[in-house]
Amino acid sequence: MVDASSLVIPRFHDVLGDVMAHGHTHYWLHGGRGSTKSSFISVCVVLLLLLNPEANAVVVRRFSNTLRDSVFSQMTWAIAALGLDAWFRARISPMELTYLPTGQRIVFRGADDPLKLKGVKFARGYAAVVWFEELDQFDGIDAVRSILNSLRRGGDDFWIFYSYNPPRTLWSWVNREELERERRADTLVRRSSYLDVIESHPEWLGAPFIEEAEYLRSVDERAWRSEYLGEVTGTGGSVFNNVVSVRLSDARVRGFSRTRNGVDWGWFPDPWRFVRCGWEPGERRLTIFGELSANRKTPSETAAMVVDALTYADEPGEDAYLHDELIWCDDTPDGKQSMAVWRREAGLRVRPARKSNMRRLSYEWLAGLREICIDPERAPLAYEEFRLKEYDRDRDGTWIDDIPDGNDHSIDAVRYAMMDDVLRG
Repeated sequence: MVDASSLVIPRFHDVLGDVMAHGHTHYWLHGGRGSTKSSFISVCVVLLLLLNPEANAVVVRRFSNTLRDSVFSQMTWAIAALGLDAWFRARISPMELTYLPTGQRIVFRGADDPLKLKGVKFARGYAAVVWFEELDQFDGIDAVRSILNSLRRGGDDFWIFYSYNPPRTLWSWVNREELERERRADTLVRRSSYLDVIESHPEWLGAPFIEEAEYLRSVDERAWRSEYLGEVTGTGGSVFNNVVSVRLSDARVRGFSRTRNGVDWGWFPDPWRFVRCGWEPGERRLTIFGELSANRKTPSETAAMVVDALTYADEPGEDAYLHDELIWCDDTPDGKQSMAVWRREAGLRVRPARKSNMRRLSYEWLAGLREICIDPERAPLAYEEFRLKEYDRDRDGTWIDDIPDGNDHSIDAVRYAMMDDVLRG
């Protein structure tokens, strides 16, 4: 008998329990080199087949010529580690592992051969388990979704695993998708690193691996954080290096003595955006805790949305009421007309932000704060924009001292909300 938990690091113990209980459908595991995420997934795949007689597994990589020396070897390791060598038969052509008592199979496919992926069939059961290894090498989430649409048929329960080392650039599709996955209720996201391994099982990595990691840490910490910790360090061109992800309680949101509200007007395709912030000047900390976004909404409709956002109780159990908070808005000609509607129909207190020629200064002011704290659940669009904003590049790919326009509607709304503080500070 083999205790499966002894084959995975403590960092994954709760994830293992969640997988076995089918707590989520998607398991998004990212991290640095030597984090044992692939070993963990391989153990899960074998256990899921043993526990679900109708389950089969499909392991996918971007290129088929990488399968044998990576995921195929990883799966045979898991089978041996669980003491199940005698119960599985391995074949190379076609590449598959068969559980002999039931005929369940683990098959391996490359995304560069879509016909073979679409042709995956099982004599018994269905493809209940899918594993995308080295996810960042795929062409994008649409390509992954297309593969899943081909495989997720014939059953009700599915376990989808994703594993990869995050690219450095914030604009990589897989890094942007990870931000979305953190907000999805059907997905469990977990990052791991070799530091989690050496706390409990340093012998799994060996002294040479650890020495190499620590050497890189001493000579290039940024590269070490990217390669070994799996952090999205960026390419060195991030505008905001002071963004902090936080989870804010309702009590914390109600507790700001200084609130700031901002609006960036839009119709379509550019959205209308409203943000709420808490400002702590003594700490040089800005907290973004709320946002609204819409397309093709009239001024009367957006005014109703803002009234609803500003109508709340000061304490639990008390009556909710409309708070007379100042709202700073983009002062475009259309914006001035919208502000007039807000004042006349909703009684909102709105003013135009004094933004002329202040774009660069307000960006630098925000970037110079000690912290920009953003709750990714309450303000997901702002969190993504601030995390991903980078300086521009020239034709040679060299960073230049210019901040490109676009994908910054929440940032603009925050700039307008804080413009009076920028001009005074």
